[in-house]
Amino acid sequence: MRIARTLLVGALCLGSCAAAQVNACLPEPHTLPDDLQSPLEARLAKFLAAQSQGHWDEVEELLGSMDVVNGSSYRRCLVSRMKELRMVSFDRSTPDLYTCTTKMDLAAGTVDRVTAEQLSWYVRGTAGFQTSSETWLEVTQMRAYRDQGQWYFIPPQWAMQDKWEKIHYTEADFARDRRDEIDIRNSFSSPIEITDLHAYMDRKFPSLRNIKFTLRNKTTKKVVAISVRIGIEGLEGFTEMDGPYEIKPNGSLTLEQDDSAYGDFCAGVWKREIVVREAEFADGSKWKFKEPAGIEKRSECGGSDCR
Repeated sequence: MRIARTLLVGALCLGSCAAAQVNACLPEPHTLPDDLQSPLEARLAKFLAAQSQGHWDEVEELLGSMDVVNGSSYRRCLVSRMKELRMVSFDRSTPDLYTCTTKMDLAAGTVDRVTAEQLSWYVRGTAGFQTSSETWLEVTQMRAYRDQGQWYFIPPQWAMQDKWEKIHYTEADFARDRRDEIDIRNSFSSPIEITDLHAYMDRKFPSLRNIKFTLRNKTTKKVVAISVRIGIEGLEGFTEMDGPYEIKPNGSLTLEQDDSAYGDFCAGVWKREIVVREAEFADGSKWKFKEPAGIEKRSECGGSDCR
């Protein structure tokens, strides 16, 4: 039996920032004040026309400021992806916009202008995409946000990313062992040692890694339960494997687990670490990992959905 829990706080993502985020709210329909609705429609039309016509300097300008879109290198990467996967149309079957207002304690309906300026808005509809070899329609959403009195947009990241991965990743990418993406953190005091770790790109979802590793019992006592954590370095984000795993005295056990390697194809791979957090033995004794003094984990969003 295996129990795996995934908690990703501060996932580096755009557009739909992490269904897995702790305390994240689901966007609900709200209405913009009239003096913000019309400029939104006009800027959205401009954003689509710039992509369709290949005006990439204008596209980059409409992505917004560097502090919101994670730096100039990130924006250049995003524009290069958009050159391959142009969004040339966006049909809004309903005029509803969606936003998270949990912190604002607002009911559904029109949001006042001051509050609306502070929120991320999600524009849902059917997007028309185009590459050099094909066109297609896909139901998706893009993010719209206000910055210094103007509307800016983030394209449908997940729709673009899925298609880009299918086009660009090759058999060599799937065959390469990516164990260097994960640091093994074996505590000197731990009775269990992590060894022989391997990580491969998932063929269906390339942003995932299929991880396989061995736990070696360094003691002469039988292990009856273990907790192993795979975490994003420096963030309170992790996949935790808790279960009644049994390991014989001086024996070993091989486990497998899927874990996210990135949330956004332009933000890069997360540096993660794997560590044994707890172990319980047949005689009732227990061991628990203790974080070295002075080490603190931070909880923050590193992507453009944090404002």
